Amino acid sequence: MTGSFSANAQIKKACIGKWSFDAPGAPDGYTYGLIEISKDSVKTSFTTSNFKFPSIWVKAKNDSVTYKASIDGTDVIFSLKLENETSIKGNAVWYEGETLMILRKKED
Repeated sequence: MTGSFSANAQIKKACIGKWSFDAPGAPDGYTYGLIEISKDSVKTSFTTSNFKFPSIWVKAKNDSVTYKASIDGTDVIFSLKLENETSIKGNAVWYEGETLMILRKKED
């Protein structure tokens, strides 16, 4: 179910948009990229590829967005929290580990 939401999920408007990210503890090729958050899905891409990995499911609560995506065959759960209008912090967890995620709002 690509892009599905839990029944009561509502992503806060301030979270919606394009966010560049740095994930310093991720494997090579997955440390930088873009996360696109819309009202009904999240897409993740990396600077090494033009492919956008869609969310499998998304949960939103207050200033937080949690979603799961299959990144090159590996399930990754992203937990993100809005810090302010231009910054989101969180983490990504997969079977081999976890990394800090630092996101900065991109200008449209």
